[in-house]
Amino acid sequence: MFAQPPTCDQAPLVLRLRRRAYRVAYRLLQLAAFAWPPRGQGAKAALVCDGQLLLVHHTYGPARWELPGGGVRRGEEPLAALRRELAEELGLSVADAIALAVIHGPGRNSRHRTHLYRVDVGSKHVQPDLVEIAEARWWDPGALPPRLGSMVGEALTLAGLAQPAGP
Repeated sequence: MFAQPPTCDQAPLVLRLRRRAYRVAYRLLQLAAFAWPPRGQGAKAALVCDGQLLLVHHTYGPARWELPGGGVRRGEEPLAALRRELAEELGLSVADAIALAVIHGPGRNSRHRTHLYRVDVGSKHVQPDLVEIAEARWWDPGALPPRLGSMVGEALTLAGLAQPAGP
């Protein structure tokens, strides 16, 4: 699998400072979103290996388990952004991905679009970026942790890892 990242108490000063910078930047972006709702794009992956799903816990933002991925830069294709983000966050090189859906943000964030993909990998070995990722863990779809990000359930269903909720 992978070595667990050090906890904040064990992390060197530079790592702790960089993590703090990410948290401050995240808060500033949240505040800016009140005045200027985001209209950009994101790309996230339901990363699957041996029937398990990889979820990440970021060093910034709400304490939730999320799908790996990130923002799409101006002029960048969503799949290229996903490949870049997975390389940066997890040290993964991804060749193929299956487009699942484009999800619009809720409420005032409806102009923000997230491109959701399924990516099947042959190994569970990942190398999390210690600045951005506090923890990365493989989960059985039937035994997920509490406090999931908003797109995890939908990604499970679209990726064929969970049954859709009945009426």
